[in-house]
Amino acid sequence: MLGQILSQSEFYERLSESYDQMISWPTRFGIESSFFKKLINDYKLRSSLDVACSTGFHVVLLRRMGVDAIGIDASPGMIAKARSNAIACGVNVECILGDMNRISKRFSEGFDIVTCLGNTLPHLKDNNVVKHILSEIYKCLNPGGLFVIQVHNYDHIIKNKIRFLPPSGTQNGGEEILFFRVLDFYPKSVTLSVVKHHRHENKWDMTVHSTQLYPHYKKDLENFLKLVGFKTFHCYRNFDFEDYHTTGRNLIIVAQKQGSLKPRTARSTINYTLNPSNRILSKPQAHPQTARKPRSKAGVISPDGTKTISKSLTKPSSYKSTPVKLRRPVGTPSESTKKTPQTKAVASKTRKPLGSPTSAKKAKPTKSSKRLK
Repeated sequence: MLGQILSQSEFYERLSESYDQMISWPTRFGIESSFFKKLINDYKLRSSLDVACSTGFHVVLLRRMGVDAIGIDASPGMIAKARSNAIACGVNVECILGDMNRISKRFSEGFDIVTCLGNTLPHLKDNNVVKHILSEIYKCLNPGGLFVIQVHNYDHIIKNKIRFLPPSGTQNGGEEILFFRVLDFYPKSVTLSVVKHHRHENKWDMTVHSTQLYPHYKKDLENFLKLVGFKTFHCYRNFDFEDYHTTGRNLIIVAQKQGSLKPRTARSTINYTLNPSNRILSKPQAHPQTARKPRSKAGVISPDGTKTISKSLTKPSSYKSTPVKLRRPVGTPSESTKKTPQTKAVASKTRKPLGSPTSAKKAKPTKSSKRLK
């Protein structure tokens, strides 16, 4: 059953409220966390940009691993959810409303890694637009930086006409939500329909949202990456770094910009865990010297979108700032030298050479070592 064909922005705007319920974030993090941790450790990554960040959980994931993380998305609803999710997970990240067309002009500094996940690129119809977006991402990277793409493996999907993607859903008390994703094939495009079944008080209702996709095959993406400047890239079938295969569900490409990343001051990595009891990202314990009393109580939103146990959200802790004594300009007398007379300089005592004989009697001072009177 096809719904009204929506634009990409309208499609995700309507899905923004239930998107976290459709995506099983704890399962996804369990699969992807070791992949990103290895990239961060191997390449010493310190800054990241997630393009089309949706509800922001990849931004949260990378920040929890010690990386400065920013997300950008064109949907106001998605950005609103991303900001609330970041607050609920207790991390300090920046989620920006904006599109992909001018990101190189949006940010004054480059990033060590840029990600574009969740089958985003197939929403772009024109190949010239795809090349432009990839070029913008290339410009945003520091020399030696990484670009990670994840899309469905359309070489496999189109060839075998795979219509149904794995279903997903959530259940919370008397409420249950089921999602089915269905593909309809056309000569130059694919229609994606998300069918949402909702049960509340033993009554079911259904909504359908559809949008158009434009499959980009592996060889096409490789050619685009070469055209914009990437020389080195690797293709995988999953987040376990297994080589790409035509029968795999996903196509993951890790491309590297020419050059080498400059070493930076290492940050302490913040470990994160998934709490199976309430299906949320557990926050690390605050340092006893910086912990503050909770300001208010709020329900923490779990990655699957359900409301879980109430938790105290604390304001990020910080030490009291101490005034810093500014360095005076060269040649300007300090206040102390203006008010007090100049003290007499005293020659420092030189250390006795190793092996010299000791004597209780002091040596007679020479002219060079006499104190100034």
